[in-house]
Amino acid sequence: MEKFEWVSFPLKDESLTKNFIAFLAFLLMLFVGYVYLGFVGVFISIIAVLITFLPYILPTRYTFEDGKLKVRFFFYDKIYELEKFKSYYIDDKGILLSPFKRPHRLENFRGVYVRFGKYKDVVKNLIEDYYKK
Repeated sequence: MEKFEWVSFPLKDESLTKNFIAFLAFLLMLFVGYVYLGFVGVFISIIAVLITFLPYILPTRYTFEDGKLKVRFFFYDKIYELEKFKSYYIDDKGILLSPFKRPHRLENFRGVYVRFGKYKDVVKNLIEDYYKK
């Protein structure tokens, strides 16, 4: 199986409207922090917003090769064996790889969400072809 790499960067991939709404949410958090705690609240709000919006602001790099999925995000680097995942669910933005055979409440915490980025069809076909074997 060949190696395929792609990058998901929601800040760049999403529309201007969604980016504007995210910016307004950032300003709202700063305002709430200032109203309740003054400048200390602004500092706390900046830290909270950056932690919350980090997956939206920074790109995530995925590599699919030989039944393994490598996820690189910020200082985080993790390799997943696809054989551990027993099912998958596709939505508009990505694929949730689940370690459970049937829908389960914990799959959002124990599974891996793989965002498509600009390569929806290619990534979807790679995952589906792997699980058809």
